[in-house]
Amino acid sequence: TGLTDAATITWDSQAMPVTKVTLTDNRILAAPSNGAAGQFISLLIIQDATGSRTLTWNAVFEFPLEAAPTLTTTAALGDLFVFRYHNSKWLQVGSTLALTVA
Repeated sequence: TGLTDAATITWDSQAMPVTKVTLTDNRILAAPSNGAAGQFISLLIIQDATGSRTLTWNAVFEFPLEAAPTLTTTAALGDLFVFRYHNSKWLQVGSTLALTVA
C-alpha cells in the first residue's frame, strides 16, 4: 500500500502498518492514527526523480538521541523506518538508508 503524497501526509497505522510514500516536495508527516500498544509499523520514504526532498516528523515520533534523521536526498533512493507504539509515541526501532527501490 502507499500513502498519498500531500503537504501533510496522513497515515492510518491499522489500515496500512507497512507502507511507502514518494515525496514530490518537502512534506510534513502527521501523527499516525489508530496506534495500538506494542504495534510495529514501517514506512519506506522514496525521493522522486528530482530528490533533495525533506520530511518534518510529527512530535509523536521518537528517535535515538532526540534527533530526527536526515533523509537520503539522492533522487529515486529510499529510506526505510520501523517504529513501535508505546505510551502514545512511535519509537524508532530501526532504519536502513539509501536503498535502491526501483
